[in-house]
Amino acid sequence: MIDFILDHKWIFFIAGEVIFWVSLIGFILLRYALNLPQLSRYLIGLWLASDLWLITIGVLDYMRTGSFQTFQLIILIFVIYALTAGKKDFQKLDRSIKRLIAKWKGTSLQEDEIDPMQESLYGLAHAMKELKNFGIHILIYGIVMAILVIMFGFKGFGEFPGGDLGDMIDYVISHGFIQHPTASKISGIWTLVLGIDAMITVTYFIFPKKAPGNKN
Repeated sequence: MIDFILDHKWIFFIAGEVIFWVSLIGFILLRYALNLPQLSRYLIGLWLASDLWLITIGVLDYMRTGSFQTFQLIILIFVIYALTAGKKDFQKLDRSIKRLIAKWKGTSLQEDEIDPMQESLYGLAHAMKELKNFGIHILIYGIVMAILVIMFGFKGFGEFPGGDLGDMIDYVISHGFIQHPTASKISGIWTLVLGIDAMITVTYFIFPKKAPGNKN
């Protein structure tokens, strides 16, 4: 049975993604359209089970082949997204859907009904929360990069171009720093994303989020 699954791993990967999106849509419909929040929580378990299913296939495939291939890297990207930007994107989607359903029903929502953990933070409190999220991003980035370096090795410094710091940064973003073509590209792209995340986080301290009606 396991061999059959691994022989058709891409089909089961797609099936896992279909389950994820069906559970997400079902969660939204039950929670807001049908007003069944308690029942919708069961779909969260199905959602998590689909992610666990993908991770399990990736681990089993690695154990069988003994090599870290594109299949594992794609699953790794999905897991990284779920642990970093995915949670925030889902919160934004959740708030947007809640507002939209309320508008369709002709009802109004207080801000604290939408998402008190996100909507009520302003100024330094909001900036510190974003800094904490960035710290989690750095931690996950460091752990994954360390694993990739251990598995594939770090490019020799001789492969990096000479010149100023700008040239070095441009090379890392374009080519990465891992001794594996696909893993190296991922390391470069993720480093760029981390840099953008850092700049966005800094802006929250320079231009703090203001409370509604506060123009100072």
